[in-house]
Amino acid sequence: MITDKIYYRRGKFLVENMKFEQLLALHCAPTLAGIKGGNLITVQKRKMNDFFSLLHEYEKCLNCKGIFFEVLSESPHYFLVLVYRKTALLKILAQPQNRDLLLSLGYRKSDGIEECLIYLKIRMQLKKTFPHEIGLFLGYPHADVIGFIENKGQKFKLCGYWKVYSDIHAAEKLFERYTKCSDIFCQRLNNGTSIIELARVV
Repeated sequence: MITDKIYYRRGKFLVENMKFEQLLALHCAPTLAGIKGGNLITVQKRKMNDFFSLLHEYEKCLNCKGIFFEVLSESPHYFLVLVYRKTALLKILAQPQNRDLLLSLGYRKSDGIEECLIYLKIRMQLKKTFPHEIGLFLGYPHADVIGFIENKGQKFKLCGYWKVYSDIHAAEKLFERYTKCSDIFCQRLNNGTSIIELARVV
C-alpha cells in the first residue's frame, strides 16, 4: 500500500516524512479537515533531499480525499507549496465577485483550476512577490482581499490569519476554529496518528 511506502521507508526518508507531516499539521490543518479552501507551506530544501518524490507519494494518498498540492514558486533554498481542496477552490473562484476580480487581473473566464494556478504562478514570477488575488486561493473573504488592495495592506480592523477589513466577528470565529483545528491535528500527530488518517474526505 502507498501508506506503507510512506511510513516505512528507511532512515533519513522517515525523518523527512515526519518533518513534512508536522508542516502540514501546523499550517494546513483547516484545509486537511475540509473547513478551508487552501493553505500555504514553505519547505526548506536542506530538510527535504527528495521533496518531489515525497510529494508524489502524499499526492497518491490524498488526491482521493480531494486534497492536492501545487508548487507555486521555488528559490535556491525553499519551495512554496499550495495545499488545496479542488472542489472547494473551484467554488470559491467561481463566485461572481471573485471571478470579476480575477478577470480584471488577466485570468480568463474559461480557466479551470489548473489554468488559474498556472497564471497565478506566472504572476508570482513577474511580480517577485504575492499577487493580491492569492487571498482568494487561500479562502479569504472577497471584501478583505479588496480591502487589502485598496488600503495597500494598511488600516485593517484585525490581523490574524489574514488582515480583516470587513466582518471582524466572523473573522474572529474563523480564526479560533482554524487554531483549534491546528492544535488538534498537531496533538494527534504527536500521539501517532498520521496525516493520511487525519485528512478528511469532504
